[in-house]
Amino acid sequence: MTRHKTDRLNFVSKYPIVSFFVLTSVLGVGTLGLVILGAIPVSLALSSVLSASIAGIIMTASLDGKAGLKLMLRRVLIWRVGIGYWLFAVLFLVPAFLLGSLLNPLFNGDRIALSAMKPAFNILPLFVVFFVVVGLGQELGWTGFLMPRLQARFGAFASSVIRAILVLIWHLPLLIYSGSQPDAFPSFPYGFWIRQDGFPIALSAMAMLTLPWSIFYTWIFNDTRGSLLLVAMLHGSEIWLVFLMVSMGISPNNLGNYWGYALVMSLTAVIIVVVTGSQHLSRRHRRIMYHRPQGQEPR
Repeated sequence: MTRHKTDRLNFVSKYPIVSFFVLTSVLGVGTLGLVILGAIPVSLALSSVLSASIAGIIMTASLDGKAGLKLMLRRVLIWRVGIGYWLFAVLFLVPAFLLGSLLNPLFNGDRIALSAMKPAFNILPLFVVFFVVVGLGQELGWTGFLMPRLQARFGAFASSVIRAILVLIWHLPLLIYSGSQPDAFPSFPYGFWIRQDGFPIALSAMAMLTLPWSIFYTWIFNDTRGSLLLVAMLHGSEIWLVFLMVSMGISPNNLGNYWGYALVMSLTAVIIVVVTGSQHLSRRHRRIMYHRPQGQEPR
């Protein structure tokens, strides 16, 4: 093994969080760059979300080998966690968004039309797609790899804040490019938000949405003994946003339609922190922390 390669492996082993974030960013920005250059179609822009889990798998294999990958897989298979967690992961977004949308007129948003809502069973195929692509496609990295390492050094709430900041930075290239080309990525509304209210307001909205979600993921992860299945399910439930907006005649490109929803999510996150405690975000008072797999030598 060359000295250069040894130094690189030592850096990754010493700074796994930094290394993971750099790899995630390179993969994500690289995918968007290929779209911008026309090398792959715009319809594949959403595949950039896979960068987090791909990076998480690569980092886990590099640092913890097969033992680490087996642990990650076992966490994807944890499903006996109680019906309450399943209901939250799958359905919480519905009442949260409906309640928040009642406040839309206060923020120059669109009034909701409940009478136009389509049957909810129409969402099932899309829910499965979002669970796989957006949920598993991100949470093996952001939660499966990153959170145990953050929580080994910081409390659960602080770890959630750090994760939210990293996710926000990860979004920055897309936000910046969308600001100059609002129609470039139809699947992402950020360009329209920026054109409507400016970059600082759009970034503030992203931050206000990212932090509550980060707290939800950490709470579910810690309180279900590390179930990545439930975390991915919760992330996949974001498809409800698209479904409900289309059903109720609300434009996803109008930032005014998100502020009320963001307030409800933030209030819910505050309640979870107060009830479970900022140190662990778990009623069991035990956060999931990284431990090197038994028998695995440091690399």
